[in-house]
Amino acid sequence: MKSDDQVEQQKLSFIKKLSFYFTQSSLLKRFFLASLIILPLFIILSGTLLLNTFHHSQLNAEEEKLQAQLYLLLGVTELESSDPQLPEILTEPRLNQQGSGLYAFITDSNNRLLWRSASTDLLPTSLLPTDNTFRLNQSLFSQIALDKPKSLLNVLSYDSEWVNNSEDVKRLRFIIISDAASLIAELNSYRSRLWQWLGSMGIALIVAQVFIMRWGLQPLKRLSAQLLQLQKNHISQLSDDYPIEIQPVINNFNDILVQEKKQRERYRNTMSDLAHSLKTPLAVIQSQISKTTQQDEVITDQVDRINQIISHQLQRAVVRVNHSTINHNTNKISVKKVADRLIKIMEKIYTDPPIRLQNISDADSLFFGDESDLLEVLGNIIDNACKYGESSVVISTHHHENELTIKVSDDGNGILEQQRDTILQRGARADTAKPGQGIGLSVAVDIISSYGGEITVENNAGAPHLSGACFCIRFVF
Repeated sequence: MKSDDQVEQQKLSFIKKLSFYFTQSSLLKRFFLASLIILPLFIILSGTLLLNTFHHSQLNAEEEKLQAQLYLLLGVTELESSDPQLPEILTEPRLNQQGSGLYAFITDSNNRLLWRSASTDLLPTSLLPTDNTFRLNQSLFSQIALDKPKSLLNVLSYDSEWVNNSEDVKRLRFIIISDAASLIAELNSYRSRLWQWLGSMGIALIVAQVFIMRWGLQPLKRLSAQLLQLQKNHISQLSDDYPIEIQPVINNFNDILVQEKKQRERYRNTMSDLAHSLKTPLAVIQSQISKTTQQDEVITDQVDRINQIISHQLQRAVVRVNHSTINHNTNKISVKKVADRLIKIMEKIYTDPPIRLQNISDADSLFFGDESDLLEVLGNIIDNACKYGESSVVISTHHHENELTIKVSDDGNGILEQQRDTILQRGARADTAKPGQGIGLSVAVDIISSYGGEITVENNAGAPHLSGACFCIRFVF
């Protein structure tokens, strides 16, 4: 048995799913709303047509029944003198019983009553048709309303000419009246059953249509799953077993993938040529440095760094790595060690005036990824802090569960709020008086984004004793 909490959670989950479909733009929502509008209109129109058809068929059947009674009445009528003569007991039992619901009258052309059945004793003659138009050998079917009791009467009249023994022509009107209560009751019962069945069918059709639409949209879900596999480099192209309606889109997308692969191949060749062209001049520089008696460690380190950058950028241009699939058991990079390495370089670059760099990173703060990427990100951000800070830069980290936070703070003038997003764009700079091209931060943003991380700029948030800017980087592994 499910507990009340589980039932409530299932209800909340169902409500959330419904709210998602009705608040988000989706094909299922559009189809469902269209069905809610069109299907009820179709059901109402169909029900109205069926009711009218049934009503007309019932009236036709009632008219045929009255015609049969009329012919029986004509068969037993005799005209001996001026008035018609009929048997005291008629073959139709209802005509002999008061209030039976079936009544018969005979009038002349002036609507003067000549004969009435025994069943009409309690029925007023004011209900007789007042139409004086004589229609020889023609019947007229109509309905008249009763105020008390509130009901309807079906009326069938037939006009004929009779010749008596004196060969005088006599015009007679035969009138058969029946109570329409049973007809109305049958019509109401049919109406009730009809709307119940149509309503149930409408609900069933809407539910079935939802399932049909979900089944029809399965290829789009499969397409979404394949795009995710494509993003993770598990497949190189989308399959071609989709419905013909979306297959052209799949084919065009696969063509774009082929063109992108060719373009990446050309880019790789270009980068290879560039790396090969720079390799020889760098080798000459390294050989000359090694010949000097006093080898500059900074120059050597920067030349090695240039080699690493060229190799790393070449690899990034050739292969597009999906960092979300990095194995967390490998590629564990200590952020503190990388920051210490960069601090040594920055202390030798920024000597006038000297910058005090402090690393208060946690020893267990780990970066899961390529060390070159972390060097590129921290190198650009620390260099930016040294460039715009006054005399102090603080690097701090915090690693909690699967989230890594890195903060680089300085004691400069800070960054205006309207400029915090601008400086992260390629070529944008907050202070054009300082040297630079405005590319370093955008490169850092690209690398951080490739790992699914984010970077934000704040003031007075990284280190409380510093008054400048704070660059906050967050990775979730």
